[in-house]
Amino acid sequence: MVQDPTSNESPSNESPSRTEPTEEPPRRVRLLVAYDGTPFAGFARNEGVRTVAGDLEAHLSKVLREPIVVTGAGRTDRGVHAWGQVVTFDTRSERLDLTRLRKSVNSVLGPHIVVREAAIVSSDFDARFSARWRRYHYTILRTETPNPFLAATTWHLSIPLDLDAMRAGAHHLVGQHDFSSFCRRPPSGPGGAARSLERTVLDVSWQELAEQRWRMEITAGAFCHQMVRAITGTLVDVGRGRFAPDDVASILAARDRNAAGRLAPPEGLCLVEVGYDSW
Repeated sequence: MVQDPTSNESPSNESPSRTEPTEEPPRRVRLLVAYDGTPFAGFARNEGVRTVAGDLEAHLSKVLREPIVVTGAGRTDRGVHAWGQVVTFDTRSERLDLTRLRKSVNSVLGPHIVVREAAIVSSDFDARFSARWRRYHYTILRTETPNPFLAATTWHLSIPLDLDAMRAGAHHLVGQHDFSSFCRRPPSGPGGAARSLERTVLDVSWQELAEQRWRMEITAGAFCHQMVRAITGTLVDVGRGRFAPDDVASILAARDRNAAGRLAPPEGLCLVEVGYDSW
């Protein structure tokens, strides 16, 4: 059959030219998040309990109308707070508007969870793996009578404590060490191999604040599970005379959690800042 030259149809043995649609790559969003950890069973998503990541993911998924999975710079425990938690997630949603997103989170999840900043970042930025260091504060309230308005964010201690001894003990923690004495032992790795608990503490100090509060500031490349709370509890035991300041070096060398002091309660602990090369 001879094709009609005026026809718009292609010959039967040829396919019409088509331009296949290309899917846009996802955009990566970085959030700077603060939260009161009191009502949460930690940061990381955990089925059956309320967590910071769980609440964030549920609301972000609703606003953006697609499943959202977040990554956090630090996996804070039950009851631990944050002022400078960093969160990243990927999205292809056409509904993404950073200003509206931040206001929506703060309106619905606040005051327990608040987004302080929101930005689009490069796809190679990761809240957890791009982090160079994390900084925590632990705050102790040094009054005879507990303060109900500070109970959720401080550890109340009315016993006598020697702050200079606590500072001297903290000095032994700076540097690269095996912190097995200050960490909850994690599950074994592939093949049953023990996971390393070696960490590098960059700085640790104690300051006296107003309103009879003492604050420990500690910065490290990374922390293992319950490390800051175990360090705080041990240094408090130094302050009360149970350990001498130089005993902290021996506790480190023991690599045994039973050698260290008590575990400080979670409410005094706050993740205040995370450091990155590009931010």
